[in-house]
Amino acid sequence: MDRALSRYPVSRASHRLTINPATSAFATLGIATLLLRFAQLQNPIAGLDEQFYLLVGERMWHGALPYLDLWDRKPVGLFILFAGIAALPGNGVLAANLMAAIAALATAWIIALIARRNVGWVPATMAGIFYLAGLNELWGDTAQSPLFYNLLIAIAALCTLRATVERDAPPNLLLSLTAMLLAGVAIQIKTSAVFQGVAFGLWLLWRTWRSCGPGNAARIALPLMLTGATPSLAAMAGYAVMGHFDAWWQANILSVLAKGAPRDAAAMEMLKSTIVLTAPVGLLSLLGLWAATTRFSRWPQDLGFVLLWAMLAVADFFAIGGYFPHYALPLLLACTPLVARAFALRQFGPLVFALAMLWPAAHALVFMPRTAAADRAAAHAVMTALPADTPSECMFIYEGPVAYYHLSHACLVSRFAFTAHISSKREAHALGIDPGVALRHAMARRPGTVLTMENSTWIDRNPAMEREMAALLKGRYHLAARLPHRYYSRDEHLLMWRRNDL
Repeated sequence: MDRALSRYPVSRASHRLTINPATSAFATLGIATLLLRFAQLQNPIAGLDEQFYLLVGERMWHGALPYLDLWDRKPVGLFILFAGIAALPGNGVLAANLMAAIAALATAWIIALIARRNVGWVPATMAGIFYLAGLNELWGDTAQSPLFYNLLIAIAALCTLRATVERDAPPNLLLSLTAMLLAGVAIQIKTSAVFQGVAFGLWLLWRTWRSCGPGNAARIALPLMLTGATPSLAAMAGYAVMGHFDAWWQANILSVLAKGAPRDAAAMEMLKSTIVLTAPVGLLSLLGLWAATTRFSRWPQDLGFVLLWAMLAVADFFAIGGYFPHYALPLLLACTPLVARAFALRQFGPLVFALAMLWPAAHALVFMPRTAAADRAAAHAVMTALPADTPSECMFIYEGPVAYYHLSHACLVSRFAFTAHISSKREAHALGIDPGVALRHAMARRPGTVLTMENSTWIDRNPAMEREMAALLKGRYHLAARLPHRYYSRDEHLLMWRRNDL
């Protein structure tokens, strides 16, 4: 070493690696996302709804138009999103899984930023991990729509909080409008997100009222509402310009009103199951609320916002009907600021987090890899059995995973491609057409292959459509294969029927 340089010793402190807490938190959330979600990658038959969204997105590149060529009541923004996913190179299923994982990670990060306003980085990061784990338990382990609109809602919530950071000052107008625009885009992914958008708008109006009086609150109300409504108005106007306003109106408005909320025994059983699955979220939220109101002096400034958000998220869940676990994913998001408070308790916060993560960790790392592998094997068996002529002779899936349309590149014989539309009792009056007519129209196009289900456990079955389907198959089709369905439904089997003249 040069003697001149040796006279200037290097401080040991200069060699220390300083890691920014935010960077460490993001890296931790990234690792958690990978560990909790890797099992379902490339599982083409996981879930059901997301299979249909990907099908619609892929067919849009071939000229299909939502509501006319492929019917559903979801907002068109959801299908545009999946069209973008379908355009990514490689496997569409993997692309959807990866984009959902990125959305989940980004949402967990926004959760940490929201929680960090009142707690340290460690409990804030724990809250983000808890959200990621909760996704798995509430059927959000693939590419369900809440994974995407929850991200927009989370950013909107952060904008709302930052717009009202000054207690006695009017909300920041740019941040307020940004929050409402993000909520508006979220509504075009799932209509029920409107309830959370209303929560943010009410909070902004309340803070304006308190700081500037009712006159200013009234003046800002219209810009906030118009900004939130802009994406939906644009979608409606787009269909009107194309001359298809009636199709948009039937799918987005009339079908929602016609379907209504279920009140049968099966729906109540699903509601009970969802309540059990969301019980940890509720208990931890109550613990966090107790901590916020008794131990942390800074929290009450945002407490009203969080409680309003959570209450409207509950309305979001009940508004949809069906009461499936993934309908509670917005509630999981809204409760995470309170859950972060529970994890911030000095005496036992980390212990609470560890206990809360025991089952989700075991589920993701031990059980999900096994079930996903079985699902992939079942899908491979079905794809091997499917004939090569589905792109030319077409296929009709009366009941079963609609992923097989996408995977086999089959041509369609009905715009009601989602398995629950024609065969569902609840959908009978919501399609804009009699389901029997839709079924007969599909079979009149003589699909080469038809898939039905044996020993189906699906609760919302339409016996009249099952009898109709059996009559249409008799004498025209023969049973070609009895195939596995899914890991969790070992008694169920897919029946593959082939047209007799093939």
